[in-house]
Amino acid sequence: MNREKDITREERELLTRMRERPGMYLGTESLYALDLFIQGYQAASLIHYLHEVRVIPEDFQEFVEDYYFTRHPNPLRWSSLIQQHQPDDRKALEKFWELLNEYLASVDCEEIPAPAEKYMPDSLEDGMHTVLPAHIQMLAESYMRTFNGEPWWDKWDRRTAVVRLEEIRRTPGFCGLGLWQDGVPLGAILGRSEHYFDGNCFQIIELWVEPRVQKQGWGKKLLDALIRELRDNHIRRVYLITMRGEMTEGFYQKCGFSTQEGMCIMQLGDN
Repeated sequence: MNREKDITREERELLTRMRERPGMYLGTESLYALDLFIQGYQAASLIHYLHEVRVIPEDFQEFVEDYYFTRHPNPLRWSSLIQQHQPDDRKALEKFWELLNEYLASVDCEEIPAPAEKYMPDSLEDGMHTVLPAHIQMLAESYMRTFNGEPWWDKWDRRTAVVRLEEIRRTPGFCGLGLWQDGVPLGAILGRSEHYFDGNCFQIIELWVEPRVQKQGWGKKLLDALIRELRDNHIRRVYLITMRGEMTEGFYQKCGFSTQEGMCIMQLGDN
């Protein structure tokens, strides 16, 4: 084995776990998120002098350039090269593992093993569960199924839905509950807390229940469960922004919310 061209032992274990459970480490299955994680990990290890660190072999950059027949004085970083040829986030990440293992095999080093089976989030029994990074991918599918239909008629795709939900999850003060049945998400409620002069308040950013299980009380159950949790954390007020209509404003009014007539929403840009 050519140890100088291999990945160091601790980092090999990290990559193995990361390939098995990307959501737990990256939040979203994307090559961009993986590259950011690696750069942050290397920087932290360097600052604290933890041990010799080699997450990505030095020659891997050149290997990727050769693979894509790209050679010039200022080449794109290996992650950007892969993403350029494979725009789909998930497929780009899969291509990275493929190329990394091809490189390792070429220098007689052990490959990063593929997971024996697709990792699924731990909390998939029926009911409501705290939203974890590993849940985002599946929740994105549920989000698309809901908001790409009436009355919203949005145009979410898998990438933009994941980015949207991951941005919310990473917001300071995030709190979220997902509704699961038979290992599949049916909806969720997501939001964030913020400080105000007389105490903390909470903004509900997203609440949805898939059309096939609407009008069965699940939306109110999600809302009630979140509010109980917020009260335990001394949240004084809960607010949200929504469309007018029986399915939206009407739903929240039935749940005890009131429309603040003295407030308005203002926007600059696409009206």
